Amino acid sequence: MKSLFASDTTAKNSSAVVFCVDDNYLPYALFAAQQIANTVVSRNFDIVICAPQGTEIPSSLEHLEIRLCTLHTDGLFEGLYLDARRTEAVYHRLALPNIFGTEYKRVLYLDADIHVHCGDFSALFDLDLSGHSIAAVRDNYQWTKPNKQMPDFANVGLSQTKYFNSGVILMDTAAYVEQEVLERCIAYGREHNDKLRQHDQELINCILHGDWAELSPVWNWQQPIRSTYYEVMQPIMITHFIGPHKPWRDPQHLLPPRFAIALRAFLARHLPEHAEISIPSSRDISASYIRKLTFKNVIRSAALRRYMMRFPNDMLAES
Repeated sequence: MKSLFASDTTAKNSSAVVFCVDDNYLPYALFAAQQIANTVVSRNFDIVICAPQGTEIPSSLEHLEIRLCTLHTDGLFEGLYLDARRTEAVYHRLALPNIFGTEYKRVLYLDADIHVHCGDFSALFDLDLSGHSIAAVRDNYQWTKPNKQMPDFANVGLSQTKYFNSGVILMDTAAYVEQEVLERCIAYGREHNDKLRQHDQELINCILHGDWAELSPVWNWQQPIRSTYYEVMQPIMITHFIGPHKPWRDPQHLLPPRFAIALRAFLARHLPEHAEISIPSSRDISASYIRKLTFKNVIRSAALRRYMMRFPNDMLAES
């Protein structure tokens, strides 16, 4: 396995935030990278974007000192499930500890469809994971129902346990490599190719099967309508736009407008060819949708509060 760097930039720190994107998602990764850089007063970690060969970062963003890489996995993921919309790049995050393990002790993988509000990233990198190879946030289906059965486990005959969303993953590279997580994922994925339908997230959850450290959901606040109000009163670090609705693609105006407004301002300055984003007016907001939003947030509030109380601070859950 090789990683080819698109520039002569080398690692400057022992930890890194890493995005894996194609050309379509590069603008949003750059936006998130700027948000992270603006959040941290004194940055002691690298920001890495893994993108197709030939990718360029606008000169107006050079001050972010982003390390741009192209990953060549040489058919490593051949035989794993893909659908018509995806290439093997959907699995690249699984290989990050093996690719960057000689340079970084910790890697924080982030999806590009996020909005970064704040957060002590340095403290996150220093967490004691108690021998676990990764730390992550539960999938939001289990926030208010921790014992909810996940179809991904049932499909392959595994017992039910906690299940994480793969949009934000803190990786201990040494533990990950030592425990052969990548190799186990590939072997399992090929064996169960006809049953796995959620790509990397389902695959690594089946391999680890609950053997991971649980992060507070404030690091991966998965934006469904049933927890929108709670987000307003909670110090969220990262909002993650799961599902089809994104700040740049929200024709029904189901997301709070502030996300699209911030993204459009960034793109207009640095990537104007991508800045055509619709911003809703007050007339675009449906009264029936507001009622639905309020109802779902009210009936879920007590259970969501119980879930949040499992975390003594904004980091790991209590054992």
